[in-house]
Amino acid sequence: MDSLIDRVRELKLDINKLHWATVLPATDGWDALDDMTQKIGSLDFEGISKIKGIGKEKTRVPAMKFLIALKDFHDERTNTTFGSFTTWDDSRALVVDSLSGLSVIAWYLTVGNKPTGAPGEWNIAMNYIEALLMKINSDRRCYFVLTAHIEKEMDEISGVLRVMTSTLGRKLAPKIPRFFGEVVYAVRSIDDKGTPTFTWSTVDRTADLKNRVLPVGNKLAPDFRAVIDGHEKRKRLAAGNP
Repeated sequence: MDSLIDRVRELKLDINKLHWATVLPATDGWDALDDMTQKIGSLDFEGISKIKGIGKEKTRVPAMKFLIALKDFHDERTNTTFGSFTTWDDSRALVVDSLSGLSVIAWYLTVGNKPTGAPGEWNIAMNYIEALLMKINSDRRCYFVLTAHIEKEMDEISGVLRVMTSTLGRKLAPKIPRFFGEVVYAVRSIDDKGTPTFTWSTVDRTADLKNRVLPVGNKLAPDFRAVIDGHEKRKRLAAGNP
């Protein structure tokens, strides 16, 4: 939120076009941390792994808040509701920042305050994230932007390490690009004069990227205009107006 407000001021944009809802991962209360400390200090791995999900009445709250924001978006800045994102047209964009936070929310929803997870629980959490992304992309008419941190994962097809979105497990990251028309690699670098530059890349042999209307390149301006223009061209052609 701070970065968004600062950028609006720097670029002299219209703050009235910006709306947000804050959904943060649940933090453990002192009682939960005391209980976790005692269990970790007294049980072996097998005993810890058999603990049932504890504290789920609190750790499920962020996941429910995220769903509520999708079903009836409440803007914290203006105290205004905008209804379900499924009713928005292409004059609006739904932005989720970021997949990392959503992954933490999904994990705590699955295991509660338990300090470890069984293989099946990892699978449940990954399936939950995939179901959310499927819901958003299947039912939306607005633009959808998802930011994500990155990490290197093994590409099981090529057998080499590739830069992918950072999320739970190893099976989910390769599936993320299929939900999007454009998957770009955001790069920050410093030029010879010490000035920071920000670019997008749609081609990098070390990263799992994708593009449809954005050009193929690694020094693209970080601008969504080309995506919007491409969408408008498709609309005109579909209406019989090439």
